[in-house]
Amino acid sequence: MSQVRLRVSALCIRDAQVLLIEHKSFAPEDPELPESYWILPGGAVERGETLDEAVKREMMEETALECKVGSLLFIKELLYPYPGFLEQGSLHHSVSLGFHCTVTGGEMITGKDPEYPDDQQVILRVCWIPLSELDRYHLYPPFLADYILAQKPEGLQDAVPEFFNSLQ
Repeated sequence: MSQVRLRVSALCIRDAQVLLIEHKSFAPEDPELPESYWILPGGAVERGETLDEAVKREMMEETALECKVGSLLFIKELLYPYPGFLEQGSLHHSVSLGFHCTVTGGEMITGKDPEYPDDQQVILRVCWIPLSELDRYHLYPPFLADYILAQKPEGLQDAVPEFFNSLQ
């Protein structure tokens, strides 16, 4: 892999629930990772696309929901294999920007990743998960459940962005 990918994600919380996507593992051959995990809606920023446009496009592709993009909440760097491993970052290196978002319209569906054909989709389902049940799910990145539960939903628009590295 020759590039660092820039990604965006949307943290949407309403009625004590968070919008999450069950996603197949990006490294199914790694026995340390679950077969699937729950992530925020999001994906890669395309050349010439603003961050705001990328968040809105990814939300629409993956959930069919429209959103208003708010403040930057976190920055997450991911290297895979992880720091300290042979060939660190050789399979994947990305920086993900997480934004507070508010759903403004649409009817939720389980969307598709346009990078994959129908028989190889990685999005399994989209759900509003109660905050009180987050401990029952494999969330990725690992810090995500604790981060979500530590926030006051009404204060997300004024949150100070936090940085998380590959080991968090």
